[in-house]
Amino acid sequence: MNDFLQVYREHWPEWWPRLMDAARVTAEISTLGFALALVLAGGLVAMNRSRFAPLKVAASAVVEFLRAVPLLALLLALYFGLPAIGLTLSGYWAGVLGLGLQGAAYVAEVFRSGLDAVHRGQREAGLAAGVSPFQVFTAVVLPQALRVMLPPLVNCYVSLLKDSSLCALIATDELMLAARAMSSEYFLPLHIFVLVGLIYFAIAFPLSMISRLLGRRLSRGRRALGTT
Repeated sequence: MNDFLQVYREHWPEWWPRLMDAARVTAEISTLGFALALVLAGGLVAMNRSRFAPLKVAASAVVEFLRAVPLLALLLALYFGLPAIGLTLSGYWAGVLGLGLQGAAYVAEVFRSGLDAVHRGQREAGLAAGVSPFQVFTAVVLPQALRVMLPPLVNCYVSLLKDSSLCALIATDELMLAARAMSSEYFLPLHIFVLVGLIYFAIAFPLSMISRLLGRRLSRGRRALGTT
């Protein structure tokens, strides 16, 4: 065990800066991909809740397609396929786009379930009181829906963060690609990948705990409202 840890003591000054730079890229592409997923999911939910049937069918088809396609296939199609039509993306932006597209399918389901959890009677009561549809949505429906949405949204971000490791296969300078390069350079793959796994854990575990805590606190709030 001492010999195993001695490797870290010897190489820590060289490894840590490189891994921190790669971790920053991982956080960036995950956050940008999640932000894109939020925007796209909002559009998909708006289409799905439209009274125009073709929009609803199109939104449902897009969600099902993106959920069915493996993320790796999507990333490879964006990185290697788009140049055939004259659009070339770096590994960084292909990763952001791929994470955002697939994340949008799951975030859209979170949005849909959160909005459906708010009783329709509340919206109808607001409209009957003369409040505009936009005000009913922002002041009545959305605050209650957010209580349902927040925990699974945090889980979606954690999933995107872990899935970002696949971006190493399209030459994105994130944690996994850095780990592969360092393992080839130092011939210490076990030490390096254990360290990378701990970095992923250090990022994802607190977020998972936040999601669990939010779920507990918000569910207590919903139960309290239900008993009044």
